[in-house]
Amino acid sequence: MGERFQEQPSNKSATLEMALRRAQKKRLQKKEYQVMTDIVLLQVAAENYTLEPEDPFQAWFQAMESLSEAERFSCGEHSRFQQ
Repeated sequence: MGERFQEQPSNKSATLEMALRRAQKKRLQKKEYQVMTDIVLLQVAAENYTLEPEDPFQAWFQAMESLSEAERFSCGEHSRFQQ
């Protein structure tokens, strides 16, 4: 008669597994929220910065000759396959 009312191990383990999954999900949601908060704070801080190129770099960069379309594509393919 005592065996009839004994708790089934499969139900107990299923309940524990569900509880573990809920806890992991909450932890993941909390971590995702923290990451999103950090990103927003970084974006706000970045708005306070103004970056301007230094004169020597700007002069050098503007003096650079642009690549043709064929050169642009060939450079990308060569760099991808040369490892």
